Amino acid sequence: MLREFKKFADHEILIRELNRHDLKRVKEFQKYINALIDEDAKILLNKKLSLKEEKEWIKRELREIRNKEKIVLIAESNKEIVGICEARKGRYRQSHIVELGISIKKEFRGIGLGKYLMKKVMKVAKKKLKPKYFLLHVFANNYIAINLYKKLGFKEVARTPKLLQYRGKLIDDITMMKKA
Repeated sequence: MLREFKKFADHEILIRELNRHDLKRVKEFQKYINALIDEDAKILLNKKLSLKEEKEWIKRELREIRNKEKIVLIAESNKEIVGICEARKGRYRQSHIVELGISIKKEFRGIGLGKYLMKKVMKVAKKKLKPKYFLLHVFANNYIAINLYKKLGFKEVARTPKLLQYRGKLIDDITMMKKA
């Protein structure tokens, strides 16, 4: 079970895997995701989650982890959740692909945490999920994230026009991939 401390800027951050003890910390997870929604971050969710919904999310994630279908890394600063990065194994004819997702609290962006989490989740996924390819989706107007993904070796492989709604506009969704 991964558990390590890393320094980013002035922050000592714990990087660890989601575990069953997190069911006792549902309020902290809810606070994290709802802060991203308040900020109108470039994530798919745009409606605040209730405690019940957040608890169900954690249970679902833990079930997928147990079934060796998923890896979820949590970044914490002073016991506050500041980032989540996950890798999910595809099913059936997509079982050779692992899809990645990441979110970072606003105050913790631009310090290298996102890059570190992406590298770490891919490293763990290679061992546990054994992908041939990594895949991710990104808002076409999320230039900082796109640049990070390119630096990590991802290439744009598809663009779906007007798939995402963001601040009253329709935004393209970019699909990016890289060999594992």
